[in-house]
Amino acid sequence: RAGVAGREPGDAFETSRRGLTMACARLHAALMARAPPPAPSLGNRARTWSIRPPSRRRFASSDAAAADADADDAAAADARTIVPEADAPRSSPEASAPRGAVVWFRQDLRLDDNQAFRAAVRAANRRGGEVLCLFVWSPDEEGDDEGASWAPGEASRVWLHHSLASLDRDMRRRYGGGGVRFARGPHAESVAAAAQTVNATTVFASTRYEPAHVEGDERTRRALAERGIELITLPGHLLFDREKIRVDMERERYFFGTLMPFVHAAEKFGGKPGTPSPAPPTAPIARGSGGAGESTLASLGLIPPSDARVDWSAGLRAEWDMSESGATEAWAQFKRMGLAGYEDGHGRCDLTAKSSTSVLSPYLRFGQLSPRRVYAELRDVRFGGTDFGGVEGRRLSRTFWHRLYRREFAYWQLGVFPRLAVESWRSHYEQRRDWRWPERDPAAAEDLRRWQKGQTGFPVVDAGMRRLVRTGWMHQTERMLAATFLVDYLNVHWSHGARWFHDYLVDADLAINSMMWQNAGKSGLDQWDVFAGGLAPDGSSRTHDPTGETIARYVPELAGLPPGHLRHRPWEASAKTLRAAGVTIGDTYPARIVADVDAARARMSAGVLEVRAREVAKAAAAAAEEAGPPSEDGDDERGGGNDGLLRP
Repeated sequence: RAGVAGREPGDAFETSRRGLTMACARLHAALMARAPPPAPSLGNRARTWSIRPPSRRRFASSDAAAADADADDAAAADARTIVPEADAPRSSPEASAPRGAVVWFRQDLRLDDNQAFRAAVRAANRRGGEVLCLFVWSPDEEGDDEGASWAPGEASRVWLHHSLASLDRDMRRRYGGGGVRFARGPHAESVAAAAQTVNATTVFASTRYEPAHVEGDERTRRALAERGIELITLPGHLLFDREKIRVDMERERYFFGTLMPFVHAAEKFGGKPGTPSPAPPTAPIARGSGGAGESTLASLGLIPPSDARVDWSAGLRAEWDMSESGATEAWAQFKRMGLAGYEDGHGRCDLTAKSSTSVLSPYLRFGQLSPRRVYAELRDVRFGGTDFGGVEGRRLSRTFWHRLYRREFAYWQLGVFPRLAVESWRSHYEQRRDWRWPERDPAAAEDLRRWQKGQTGFPVVDAGMRRLVRTGWMHQTERMLAATFLVDYLNVHWSHGARWFHDYLVDADLAINSMMWQNAGKSGLDQWDVFAGGLAPDGSSRTHDPTGETIARYVPELAGLPPGHLRHRPWEASAKTLRAAGVTIGDTYPARIVADVDAARARMSAGVLEVRAREVAKAAAAAAEEAGPPSEDGDDERGGGNDGLLRP
């Protein structure tokens, strides 16, 4: 106010006031970049301002995402403190309103150790907004049944429906609010509408890995970015970062394609899984808006029409608790009762062997159990308490510990070879002469149908296939027996079995299912031994079900036979025993679909060996051509053409 030379004091004040007003206007423009434009649209990019260039960030952890949000909010808060309230340009109500966050549930249907959910809660709390919990069903974006990345099968859809209902109840009971918002329609439009409901510019989700999902998430990310919304995907479904894993065979003593080279590579390059976190104690969950785009769970259409007609899923509902609490209880029970005996008993599928399986696979598939929590607890020396002398859980069963890595291995393979579900990895096995193709061979089509229905006449195969249809699940040994029978004894291409399992398993996982069937068809990286014979279907090996209890339950027409080998080989029972049991082979129970299992297996072995011999000869010729004539001094310093380092 003392004035400036040549000006009155009032003029000086007006000049200073104008300068401050201009500065405030510039600051307001910067702050507006952190709010969505008033009327977002795909074609109006000029209204989406940004303090920094738009990015497609993928955070390695929820902590990194939170740190980034903390830095942004702190900078904005510091800027706001220097704006004189009386003279600052007024921001729009939308810009000044509390800003929430969206958590987009997909394959992570849990509250415990859900990094995306925790990040959304943290962001909303920081910004004074609410968290909108979203699930979107977009049939056209869930997968391509005609391509290599299939949509969920019917059993998986039943599980998904009931697990979502459970998640919604858990959310309302724990946090109040409106639970999960359900929407049907394109992902980008549904997510954008949800974000607008809570004035959110950030959407958090767990990373997905199936080819259709990877491509779909990138499309959604780009579409949301054009609306000023960022999609941040965080770990949660896998333990390790598959994109960073490199398998270096130069330093391995195990064969490539077996599990251990991958285990070593995952631990060296895949990053640390980190420590699991409990569900947030509180969360500002948004209430349902009832607006456009919002649906009910029932209206999503997850329950297949076939189930609505005949209620075939009754067996699934009776068998499973499809909730996060069911997952927690299954894991707790396995720790108490199963893990200590798993190493010796994991091959048993009979009903009395409680240690033979963890039944965790569907819970891991749908993210109702955190793989990171299982991993961390198995590594904890306090795992068993006094019951196991304080030993780490992973040392109680090396086999179960490695099952976690085998799951990661399957997803790594799917990343390297996205057509894992439909094409043989070792492509030369497509040319096996022993293959029978149901598409053009009516006899093969009938054999496939009998296999699907559990009517092969081999009880060990039929029990597993009928259990699959009734409960949506099979023991690992039953899966291997059924797969071996289809490809080795019926000579039907493995892809037909993979498709059937995908439709009927509640734990159907594109990566794991495809890897298993590729190995069964001898075209996978870790081929099942062609000559072992340990998975013969004729009941000659009965260690998985010694008394035939599983057969008696799932093939009830044989339950009257004496426990033991006659349930496995009813064709060896005397006429008197069969009459007493009410069994007539070819009538009450089908005759064997393969009369001579040894001849069938010999046909498979011949087909495999022929292809191998042809491929080895081709490789030898190529190597000789590449090597050329030897050098005159006999010292050939050229490498072998394979450095042993494989990258996805």
